[in-house]
Formats: sequence, structure tokens, C-alpha cells
Amino acid sequence: MTETLVRKGVRRFCAAGIAAVVAGTVMLTAAGTAAAVEKNLTYKGGFPIIGDQQVAVVVKAEIPATAKAGEPISVPFTLDVDAGQSAGDGLRLVGAKKLSGTISSKVNIALGEQKVAIPIELPIPDTEVPAEGPLKFTAEGKVDFTIPAGTPAGEATSSVDAAATSHIITDSSLGEFDVQLTLDPPDQDAVLGKTTIG
Repeated sequence: MTETLVRKGVRRFCAAGIAAVVAGTVMLTAAGTAAAVEKNLTYKGGFPIIGDQQVAVVVKAEIPATAKAGEPISVPFTLDVDAGQSAGDGLRLVGAKKLSGTISSKVNIALGEQKVAIPIELPIPDTEVPAEGPLKFTAEGKVDFTIPAGTPAGEATSSVDAAATSHIITDSSLGEFDVQLTLDPPDQDAVLGKTTIG
């Protein structure tokens, strides 16, 4: 989430999609008792011409109260991304009418001294570039995951990783490109929830 200043600026805003990485942490969600979570995070990327810009992401997910090792889990989640006015202006400048792609990141799971990073890939659906105003889009997806058998009982904490990568596809001269973004400020509370593994 290199050719020209405009291209570099537009590609960086897309990293906002990174936020998708954030959603991955909900993979521990299971059927049954779960807590709905709505997390507001901000990321920053350097834009040539317009300088550094922040991107707002709202992560919506359900974190299960409990889960069992060895059992599969299917977790739906949603990311509402507001890449800002400058992102919209950049795409309009190069004549882009729509975009799509994928957001890749990881969710960090901590259980006692054990830590596991789980890769996440979230699709960015075909999204029209608005005629004016900020660029906004919603990325939705589902993660199928199995907590490894033998995982010790205890309380697992899932957190959003600080970095993500977006692969963006446009219908303009920009074509396809990859972008990166990081949490800003870096000390934001990225914890989505806790799950008791039994």
C-alpha cells in the first residue's frame, strides 16, 4: 500500500490500502462469542510534490473470546480507507478513472513468549476515482486459518503490523505498481484484541 513525481506520489497514497494488513489480525475470530472491534489508525507516506501525507484507516473485525488449537477458523473483515484529497487529485491528474489490486501485510500473534507473524492478503475491489474530493475505498476479505495443533493454552494477543504493501492496478498510464506505508505515529495502539486459546 520511480518514473515521475506524480507517479511516485500517487503510488504512495495507494499504500494506504496497507491498512489491509491491519485487518489480518482478526484471523483468530471464530464462530461463537466474539467482540466487535473498530480500530482507527493512521499511516504516513512521502509524496513527491505534495510532501508527506497521512492516510486514515478504520479496521472493523470481530475478535473471538475463545478458540481451539487444531480447528480451522474463517474470519471476515473490512477496511475503510481514506487516502485523502491529494491522492484523489493525483489520480485525476493522470486521468485514472478506477483502480483495484491487493493489500499484503501480516498480523502478529503473541502468546506468552511465542510470537507468530501471519501473512494477510486483502483484495481491493474495482473502485471508481471520484470526480472530486478525497479518494476513499473499502477493502473486504476473509482469512481462513488454523491455529496449529499443540499450541499451548493461554491468552493470545493479535496486533496489526506496522508495515504493509499494496499492489495497485489503474486504467491510466500509471499501469501497475507497488507501494508501501507505515504507521504514523509508530506508537499507536495496534492491538485488535485478545483470544483465549484452549
